Amino acid sequence: MSSQAIDEATSPLAEVEARIQRSRFGALSLDPGRSAASSPTELVSSLADSRQLPHLAAAACAVAEAQLRSFPENIFWDFDFYLGSIHLDASAAPDYASYLEEVTRMTVGLMTLYGQQSVIRFRYVHDFMYGFDWARWVRRSPEARRGIEPFGIDFLRRTESRGRDILTLINEDDDWYPKLADDTSRNPFPFSREPEEELALYRRLAEKACVPVEAWRLDARPDASRDFDALREDVAASLGLGR
Repeated sequence: MSSQAIDEATSPLAEVEARIQRSRFGALSLDPGRSAASSPTELVSSLADSRQLPHLAAAACAVAEAQLRSFPENIFWDFDFYLGSIHLDASAAPDYASYLEEVTRMTVGLMTLYGQQSVIRFRYVHDFMYGFDWARWVRRSPEARRGIEPFGIDFLRRTESRGRDILTLINEDDDWYPKLADDTSRNPFPFSREPEEELALYRRLAEKACVPVEAWRLDARPDASRDFDALREDVAASLGLGR
């Protein structure tokens, strides 16, 4: 693949990266050892061979764009484990490009389903990208769900199904998921998730190794063995972030 072809394949992704850099906090990483998230363009170039690169670059661009669009106040932008995971799964699939297209379609759909364009209106994508949603689901039936990956198609399908259940609850004005009276973001948690509080909370969680998916690492080992929701509530309480 020529350098010109590589540039053509990655230039849309570079444009999305620049938009992330211009967001309120910039392209922050949750990695306790560094402040800036890895460049998705560099990640794609390091993971994919010349045949795979256009497909992985397109997937990274679509997912990053969907996060910007649906979660404009998102703070942390680690794509390392997500891209590494879907690349490995696609490499093992019969058709690399088709697998990535399906995973990308589902992931982008989840961003739209849960984000600010939806009546769900969650503020951040952190709970998905850093594995809190996945770990909670696995812990409910650990034997049956052993081996299901945070960004594998099985869990993406489950997350889509759960989102549709939440839409039904909102339509019924459920106590836990009520209709929102205005355009505020939804927060069903017992602690504040205003941007400055979210920044402090997640950084403390990462420092204490209380994040189920260390998404800033290509070699992350997703962990559903602990009750990360309870750990997060404890850390939030220690920071005085109760609502």
